[in-house]
Amino acid sequence: MKMQKVYSTIKPYVATSVMLLTMTSMNVNAIEKSIEQTNAVTSYQEADGNGKQDKKMKKRFHRLAKKLALTSEQRSKVKAILANIKTKHQESKGSLAGFKDQVRSLMKTGEFDENNFTAIYMEYQPVFQQNAMARAKVQHQIMQVLTPEQQEKFLTMKAHRKDLR
Repeated sequence: MKMQKVYSTIKPYVATSVMLLTMTSMNVNAIEKSIEQTNAVTSYQEADGNGKQDKKMKKRFHRLAKKLALTSEQRSKVKAILANIKTKHQESKGSLAGFKDQVRSLMKTGEFDENNFTAIYMEYQPVFQQNAMARAKVQHQIMQVLTPEQQEKFLTMKAHRKDLR
């Protein structure tokens, strides 16, 4: 009888404690989820909206490093080269936006004007040339980091990739 009386007095306190713990854990989970979402949004914004492109480039780098069996020193050098070109690419991206806008407006017209397109293309020719030069420099810098065996494998991988296009 005494035991039943003790249980009946403790029961409301235990029930209240369990409810409070449940609500607290739910609140903590909700806070963690909102923090994760905020971090995801922030990381996406830091990538300048190129989240997919960044993931794609990282995946390609890891595949390249794995297939060429790059050492940790080679990996760090190649990463530095790619980071440098990424900043330069961001700078030249603004100049290409004008070209894309002009071509889009040309595509919206009733008939395609070859002379107008040629004029637009010739106007941006120096930018295209600079971008091609930058890509060639990057490949040259990467080749200088690789051993002769890795260079051969890199060139065959590059040729295979061109064949797939």
